Amino acid sequence: MKKIIILTSALFLGVAFMAYLYFSKLGTDNDAKDLALQSATNNAALVFSFQNDKGFYDIIEGQQLIQQVLGNDKMNLLKQLKTSIIDDNLINSYLKDQQVYISVLPDSNKTLNFLITVQIQRDNDIKKFYEQLKLKKAISKNAKDLYTLKLNDSLSVYLGIHDQVLTASTSLKLINDANVRLTENPFTEFIKENNRQIKNVLANIYINFNQAPPLLKNIIAGNINGEISLFNQQNSFAVLNYNFSKEKILFNGSTEIKDQHNYLKLFENTAAQNTSIQNILPENTANYALYAYDDYGKWLKKLNTWQEQTKILSKATAVIKRVKDDYRTDLNLIFTNYTKNQFILFQLSTSEKLGAISLSNGEKTKQLLLDVSTDYNEDIKLFKSADILYSYFGEPFKKFTRPYYAIIDNNLVVANNASTVQSFLTNYKNNRLLIQTPQYLDAVNEISTTSNVSYYINTKNSADIFRHNIQLNFYRHLRADSGLKSFDTFCYQMSADKNKFITNLLLNKYVQPKIPDSVSNR
Repeated sequence: MKKIIILTSALFLGVAFMAYLYFSKLGTDNDAKDLALQSATNNAALVFSFQNDKGFYDIIEGQQLIQQVLGNDKMNLLKQLKTSIIDDNLINSYLKDQQVYISVLPDSNKTLNFLITVQIQRDNDIKKFYEQLKLKKAISKNAKDLYTLKLNDSLSVYLGIHDQVLTASTSLKLINDANVRLTENPFTEFIKENNRQIKNVLANIYINFNQAPPLLKNIIAGNINGEISLFNQQNSFAVLNYNFSKEKILFNGSTEIKDQHNYLKLFENTAAQNTSIQNILPENTANYALYAYDDYGKWLKKLNTWQEQTKILSKATAVIKRVKDDYRTDLNLIFTNYTKNQFILFQLSTSEKLGAISLSNGEKTKQLLLDVSTDYNEDIKLFKSADILYSYFGEPFKKFTRPYYAIIDNNLVVANNASTVQSFLTNYKNNRLLIQTPQYLDAVNEISTTSNVSYYINTKNSADIFRHNIQLNFYRHLRADSGLKSFDTFCYQMSADKNKFITNLLLNKYVQPKIPDSVSNR
């Protein structure tokens, strides 16, 4: 009996010891992986992630569209790194099957740059990795853990080699910044959590909207205001999986809004909707933001809660009360009874901005709003009181303080100038609509027919807007034949799934169908 007890105890202690060794090793490996991820995520708004595997490079080399997005300089850098390191079997053995992170970061002189981060395999010594580079490549030491690697006669990169982690960039600033690793970074934790859930995906892109302002400041010529001002307070993250295609760039995944006061929280836990209000937009629409919910009455209660949290409910209540006192019109009865399930904000190629709200009965709404409106002409009216739409729909209508409006085919269309509304009506009545263009139809056929929030950019119609609002080097890339010029559509579509949004990101290029020779020769 005593022998059995001794043997059992010894077996138990042996198992416990082996488990300790295993989890200690696992903890060490995870710590190293965390260091690589901490370097990649520090200050990054975008992180592209993939496994260092031959199959990935074979597939991605057939995707010419990504090369157009990145541009010649960035693509040349990645190709040279692949030739010098990945294609060298001995050097690549230190990095094989490891996760590679490419971070997009703001650099000096109003530019963006890459930081490439990868962990050396756990069974390899990073010092030996350096020795192999030293034997095979033109590498020189600059300072402790900092080196310069010459890729060819005209291109060099800085290398940081420290704690089993390798960082590479043409920017010394990015290498130095990557050494400041934040042990508590919500973006790092978001990526780690999603890495545990994602399997068998070619590549991922992670978006940290908290770091969007520094990135945008290097792209736009001016301040972050207007439609993009929401990025100043956008505490949210996204993980998107790459879908290979030779015709388009498509990512699918999810977006999580962390800030409870974020306006987009109003669209969580709401069934995705079939939307149609975008079908009224003119053919020269440059961009739009579309919002949809299942029931306006329920959504208004959520809006009122949000207004209370953001301390603007009293202002909205005062607007509604003042209209009732001055014009004996109860706006609550109008909007709660006749507002449908979607509204949209859009901008034309001329930079003019408009909004539209879907109604269940346009004629009835027009009659009920007569007392709170002034006639501009037979079709166009002007609200007598300010902030009516802001009170009932929130942030998107903040800039339409006392707009001109027209109601046509169960849609309330608003703008800050009567001429803008008139231009819209002319296009609409003459059927000059975005929905009639093949480029738009081709793009929307690639994404879901239902959503809660959708952002759309028509790159051709936005050309003049970009020219006046972004830095010259980025504008040149947008309009270059070798760059983004041939892409006509960008979409970011969000559909509520409990406390997150299923997301589609599309960069589309319409290819006109070829006419068969037998037809063209008739």
